[in-house]
Amino acid sequence: MTASTGAPAENNDPMAQIAARMREQLARGEELRGRLAGLTGRAVSEDGQIEVACTADDPAHELRLDPRAMRRPAVELAEVLQELLRSAREDLQRQTAEAVREAGDQVGPQSLIGDPAAAQAKLAQLSELVSGPLRQSSEMLERLRRQLSL
Repeated sequence: MTASTGAPAENNDPMAQIAARMREQLARGEELRGRLAGLTGRAVSEDGQIEVACTADDPAHELRLDPRAMRRPAVELAEVLQELLRSAREDLQRQTAEAVREAGDQVGPQSLIGDPAAAQAKLAQLSELVSGPLRQSSEMLERLRRQLSL
């Protein structure tokens, strides 16, 4: 005869706990992906006449030129645009690295195991449970990292 503690059965089952953590981790991964997709790197010339913005999908997402900027020599204008685009990409990379770093404490295999001693007996089952979604999440983050040159 077993006594009921009133706690849900999930609290006593390491696999249920791990599955719940996996669901949380996948949700955080989706949140991170959405956050990364919404990032925009920006740069403005010192005189404020030229502004550029880039996204992960569009390296020249926005370009605003004050009519006075068009009076510059073509070579100078091209150099300023190149530098601003480079700065905007760096800004986007910085934002991306910050978002990934913030999520790093919450996303990763180590966050799946709250009590390693209890979960150790279930590692074979855990491997099958998490290998597919973790692989997909890791591949997605690796693709983003390569696209953003991190």
